[in-house]
Amino acid sequence: MKDDGGVGLRRAEIFREIVRSGSTRRASKVLKITQSAVSQQLKLFEELVGEKLFVRDRRGLIPTTRAIDIYNRIDRYFDTLGHIEREILGSFSSAQNSLSISAPHVVCLSMLPKLVAALEPTHPALEFYIRAQSYDQIAQHVLTGEADIGISRLPLDERFFEWRTISISKTICLMRAGHPLANKKLITAEDVSAESLITLDREFSSNLLGLNAFVHKGRYPNVRVRTDAIGFAAAFAAHGSGITLMNEFIARQCGMFDLAIVPLHPAITYEHVVFWRRGSDKVARQAALVEAVVAFARDQASDMAQD
Repeated sequence: MKDDGGVGLRRAEIFREIVRSGSTRRASKVLKITQSAVSQQLKLFEELVGEKLFVRDRRGLIPTTRAIDIYNRIDRYFDTLGHIEREILGSFSSAQNSLSISAPHVVCLSMLPKLVAALEPTHPALEFYIRAQSYDQIAQHVLTGEADIGISRLPLDERFFEWRTISISKTICLMRAGHPLANKKLITAEDVSAESLITLDREFSSNLLGLNAFVHKGRYPNVRVRTDAIGFAAAFAAHGSGITLMNEFIARQCGMFDLAIVPLHPAITYEHVVFWRRGSDKVARQAALVEAVVAFARDQASDMAQD
C-alpha cells in the first residue's frame, strides 16, 4: 500500500520497531529491510510529526517523551489490527465447519437448543451461530449469506430461495390455563371481541391478517401489549395480560408457559419451512447436514402437535 502522503501502516511499523530495538540497524534486521530504508522512513516520520523523536548517544536511539506517547498509541493500534486479522482468518477457517441459522425469536429458545443437542453426537466439532429475528430479517440474512439457513413461513420468493416444508398449521388463540375461554373447543371473533389482546407490532402484515379475524361487527381489537419479538406474546398471556393469536407452529414453541391453546375460527393457514439461498455453495456442500436439520424440525413439529 502506498503511503507517501501520510504516516501509513508501514511507516508506523518501522517507527515502532526502532523504539523497541533501540537502533535503526537492529530494526532493519527484524523488519528484513536495509538500514538506509529504515533511516529514511524515520526521517519522513519525524517530519510528519514535526519534531525529533530520538536522542542519539553511544547506547543508540533514546526515544523522547513524545516518542513514547506516539509508540504507546501505535502499539495499541497494531494490537487491535492483529486481533481483527485473527478474527477474519478464524472466520474463514471455521466457515466449512459452521452453521448459521436465523429463526423466529421463540424458536431460538425452544426448537434450536434441542437441535444443537441432537446434532452433537454426529457433529461434535460443528460451530453454530443462532440469530433470533423477525421474518423479514430472516429472509434478508439468508439472502445476503449472513445466515446459511432460515426457519420461516411462506410466502418466500422462489427466485431467490429453496425450501423444505416442516409444518402446516392454523391460527389459534393462546391464553393462561385458567382463562374463561380456555375450555372452549373453538373460539370465534364474537368470543374475543371484548378481550384484551397481546400482538406483534403492526409492521408485520401477516399479523394484521390475524387481527382482522377478531374484528366483530365493526369493533376494532383492544390491543393491550405490542411486541416485535415473535412468540414473546405468550409470556404476557401467561401472566394474564390478555390473549394472543398466533399460528400453531409458533404456539407449540411456547411449552415453557402454562397456556391453553384453542383453535380460532375463521383461521388462517401457515406453512413453515427450512429454507436457504438458491444456488448456495455452502448448503450444497453441507446437504446432508441441512437434510438432518429439516428432518429434526419436522419431527419436532409433529411431536409438538401431538402433545
